[in-house]
Parts: sequence; structure tokens; C-alpha cells
Amino acid sequence: MADVNVTSDMVCQGRSTSISTFWAETFPVAAVATALSVLRTGFVFGLTNNLYHLPIVAGLYNEPQYQDDGFIQSLRYFASGVWLVLSGVEKYFDHIPLLFFILFFLSRLVCFVGFLCCATLLGVTERRDKIVFSLIVCFTAFLDGYSYAGSGGLFINYFTHSEMANGVALLAIYFGARGRYTAAVVAVGITAFINAFFAAWLVPPLVLIGIYHLSQRRTTIGQLSLRVLIGSVLSLPFLLVVLHGFLANPEFGHPLDIDFRSFLRQYFPGHFLIGSTSIGDIVGLLGVTLVGALAFFWPKRVAPELRAAYLGAILVYLIGIVLPSLTGSPILINLHLLRSGTVIHLLAALAIAALATNWLRRDGEATFLPACLVVLFLTFEGWTGLAFVAAVLIFVFRTGVAGPAPSYQRTAGYLVLAITVFVACPLAIRSGVNFNRLCDEAVAEWTDIGRWARLNTPSTAMFLTPRRPELEGRPEVSLADMALDRAGVFEFVSHRRIWVDFKRGGSSVLTPSYYRIWRPRMTDVDGLNSLAERMAYASRNGIGYVVDICQGPETGSGLLYRTKRLCVFSTGADRPAARKDTSPTADRSAG
Repeated sequence: MADVNVTSDMVCQGRSTSISTFWAETFPVAAVATALSVLRTGFVFGLTNNLYHLPIVAGLYNEPQYQDDGFIQSLRYFASGVWLVLSGVEKYFDHIPLLFFILFFLSRLVCFVGFLCCATLLGVTERRDKIVFSLIVCFTAFLDGYSYAGSGGLFINYFTHSEMANGVALLAIYFGARGRYTAAVVAVGITAFINAFFAAWLVPPLVLIGIYHLSQRRTTIGQLSLRVLIGSVLSLPFLLVVLHGFLANPEFGHPLDIDFRSFLRQYFPGHFLIGSTSIGDIVGLLGVTLVGALAFFWPKRVAPELRAAYLGAILVYLIGIVLPSLTGSPILINLHLLRSGTVIHLLAALAIAALATNWLRRDGEATFLPACLVVLFLTFEGWTGLAFVAAVLIFVFRTGVAGPAPSYQRTAGYLVLAITVFVACPLAIRSGVNFNRLCDEAVAEWTDIGRWARLNTPSTAMFLTPRRPELEGRPEVSLADMALDRAGVFEFVSHRRIWVDFKRGGSSVLTPSYYRIWRPRMTDVDGLNSLAERMAYASRNGIGYVVDICQGPETGSGLLYRTKRLCVFSTGADRPAARKDTSPTADRSAG
């Protein structure tokens, strides 16, 4: 059968059906599951990594006030095809929050399509089973947020390009498992267009699938090579776009002023260096990996190709552990191999959700109650929930539970399901809603300040924003601290420059010359412990405006504008102060 004929694959069935089955069953289930998942995680515009994305969408690097801004200019070379396509789109579409939400929803939708396609290889083929499987995935706690010990994005609450690759990666693995190597390579090419690092993570899983097929004589080296070659040719346009994005950067391949590993320790080692990872995160990843391994390997299951892919994902992560100790090469280390734990999480969730779905189908058998417990424990956050899931699986597999279930076990199982549906899931949704409310309020304050700045300050104005608080590991975060950490939307709304921000340090990877600007400024700003010190520092460096947490209801010296928690002060260093921006775009809504 020709590899380019993927009709039977696109319906995501383990049996031969028509393409209409995909639209009649799989796609509607995926769409409803996506809506429920979005309700679970929520959506907030302008968070964290959007600090990089929003200036690209606004095309700030083309505006005159940013011509000597090292951070903004570095974003010209942000070599993801997503942002290359969206560069400057604000000129043509004012409703950027709506655009981000649509892309966010579509990204999650593709992920659920990928999950459902792979699940057919594990016996989830009937509509009822697809619904149950999707509901389990929606409320699997270890898919909420970021992967353990690597911080790869899973089901997060804002739009960014990397999470778009999750679903495409699952489809690549699905096509590879079905022996559709051309389609698998094209999916890898699309993944590279979205995120080149993610595409590199897929190579070992797909290679192991190919080796398995060769060992089983399901294909030959010649057939496999030909189909991979065809897929590579079809992927070439995607790859050329990304390659051009890298090569257009005049500083591509230039070294940093310091050892790359030392820079990562200063900035964000979590994606790269296992020694900087907390014990809790390592235990969490081990728990996820164990649960996935039990669900994939212990029982005699179908789809050995998925087991091969799982081993490949683990192999990538293990390489990521040892690589920084073997080389200091920025190109190799910057593959973000610890972040590839994302693939382990996705495949582990696939395996355990499919196993639970298959057990739930047989409510008259002894595995029904264990399946209900697994579904409940999957909603628990942290490694304790994973430990409970693993304990249930080990108990079932070691004791060989089989045969009909006593009536009291069926009753207990339905009671556990009721607790899951009516208590655990609503609590999870409420937790997400409460957190997103804090984020929304903080983003709204920065949006207000951005609008004020755009209308009341010179286009060349410079702002010193608050020092980033440490939010990780804190059981409770005040809204004031949340507001400090949500300044990413300010520059997009205001079109006004920021002196320095911790998260901007990542641009040193794009343009190493920016490190010479970022590091000294961060060192200086981190040493400022009061508003008076910040005002004096800003004045010495020609920074006209300082944003800080308001200390009280009283109007302080130099106060120009305030929101509920944030105050803007003038240092007098930016002249003329409070001049309204009269540029043609000054009255446009920026967000």
C-alpha cells in the first residue's frame, strides 16, 4: 500500500473505515474534550513566555524607539515558523487576545486528536470508549501545567508555540506506529516548523519504531528509506523556513562571553541541567515514568510500537541528563533535552488512560474497582497521586485479578466514580478558575499601565519595572506578587521600552551580545532594595519612569499614575515628561 495514502490513518481507527468516521466520532469527541480541558486550565492572555511573542506580533523591532534595544532586536531571529508567520500581524488584526485564544484552542484540539489516534492502537476504538478516555485525559493531574524535571509545557493556561507541537508529535508517533513513515516524517517536519527542538526529540522514538518494524519484517530497509526520503522532500519547505530563520541571525553560532552552562545556571537551568532540579521534581518524573511503564509493559498489550516510542522518549531524556557533563556546546545543550520529558508525560498519560478505559468497559469484572481508583488518583496533584496509581496497578498485575466482580465491588467502583465526577473534577476546575482570576487581574493592571504610558509618555520613554518575585515552590502567592510577575503584556500595549527584565535573559541565546547588556543591568537592579534606591538608580541611568508596588493610598513624590496595586513614578530623567504620543497608532487599542 502506498505510504502517501493515509486515509485509513486519518480516521484514527484500528480497523478499516472511511474518513467520515473521523468527522462523525473522533473529531467531535476531541472538540468537546478540548472545550472541557480549556475550562479546566483556563486561558490568560499575555503570560510568561508571551514576553517574547507579543513584541513579535506587534512588530516592535521595526519602530524607531527600539532600534538600539538589544532584546527587542533579538526577536527578529526567533526562529519558530509560528512567530515568523505572525510577525507584525497586529497591523492587520487588532484583536490579538482573540487570535491567541483561537490558536490556543486549536493547539489543544490537535493534542486531543493525537491522543485519540494513538489510543486506537491500545483498543480505544468505540465512541463510548473515546469519550471516557478523553475525560480521563482532561483531568489527569500530571498533564496540568509543566512536565516534571524539565518544565516542558503540557496543558498550560496561555498560548505559546511549543505546546502546539504536542499534538503533532503524538500524530507523528501514531503514523510511525502504523507504518506510515512518509506521514510520520511530514509530521516531524511540521513539528520542526513549530519548534525545532521538539522535532529532534522525536527522532529516537521513531527510529526505535522503525527498528521494531524491521525486526518483525513488516518493512524492508529499502521501503523504509524510500518513504522517509519522500517525507523529507515534502517537509523541506517547513525546514527551509526554520533554517532561514536561524541563518538570518548575524550572531548565529557566536559564543557567549561566559561558559554556556554557567549562563544557564544564572538564567533558567531547569530545561537543561539535572543538578539544578529539585528532588521533588525528579521523584515526580520517576512516578510518571513508572506509571507509564506499568501501563505499557506489564500486561500483555497491543501496540508494541508505542512501547518502542516510550523507550525512545526515555532515552532522549537520559541523554539530556549526561550531555551537559560531556560538552559545553551551546548548540547541543540548547536542544532542551530535559524538557523532552514532555513526551514521557504525554505517552504515560496515553497508556494509563487507555488502560483505565479498557478496564472500565467491563464493569462486571474484578478490574472495574481498580480502574475507578486509578481514575480518581489521576486527579490528585503531585507524586502522591502517582504513587497511589502505581500501587493499584502493581496490586492488579501481581495478584492477577480476574473473573467477575462481587456486587459490592461494583457498587464501590461506582461510588468512587461519583466522587471523581462530582467532587474531584469540579475541585480541579475551581482551582484553575481561582488561579486564572489572579492572573487576569494582574495582567489587567499591567494593561492599564501600558495604555496610560502609550497616551501620556514620549515614544522614547524608558521604564524600570519591579524585580521579579520568586513564585516557585510557594504554597500561596499574593496578588501583589502575581502582579509583579505579569509585566509581559506591558511593552506590547504601551510600545514603550523596559530597562531590563529577568526573563529577557533568554535572548542571550539568540544574540549573545545581549548578555553584556542583560547581566550587568540585572546585577544592578537586583541590588536595589527600596523605592528610593530604584528611583535614584533610574535617574542616574536616564530612566524616566519607575513602576513599583504601591506602598499605601497616599500620593508619593513623583507619582503619576496608579492602579489598585501598581504605581508609576517619574524620575524627571525623561524630558519632556507626560507628552502625549501623537503617532498615527497612538489611539489604537493594543490589547
